Amino acid sequence: MLRKRLSSRGYRVTLQRELIYDVLKRNRGKPLCPEDIYEQARESYPELGLTTVYRTMELFCELGLAQHVHLHEEAQYYEILLGKHHHHLVCNSCGTVRVLEACLIDDLKELVRDDSDFLVTSHCMSLFGYCPDCLAGGKA
Repeated sequence: MLRKRLSSRGYRVTLQRELIYDVLKRNRGKPLCPEDIYEQARESYPELGLTTVYRTMELFCELGLAQHVHLHEEAQYYEILLGKHHHHLVCNSCGTVRVLEACLIDDLKELVRDDSDFLVTSHCMSLFGYCPDCLAGGKA
């Protein structure tokens, strides 16, 4: 998928891009900040620069290979786009991020369109609370 998407849009397939994409694939369902991607990719390619990771992630988002994930932190997070759209559950206590497969926003998009003639083209949602482990351990 990576090679086809890059080539069809006139971009070169580079070792750096392949390594970054592999890191995203290995961490499917786990949003990563650029520094995390950088550290994991450098295990295979020590010459990789952090700037390359940032630029590559922006390119991947532009090409629909990855998406920004908003976790209410200053750092940017990204994850690979493979398969079904999903959202995230973020534990306020331990910081665990879990995938929420259900998307209730699709119905809301239709209501927004009908009510305001505004066309929603994308969305993201993270829900914040406490995971079962933290609730059981009294950390909530």
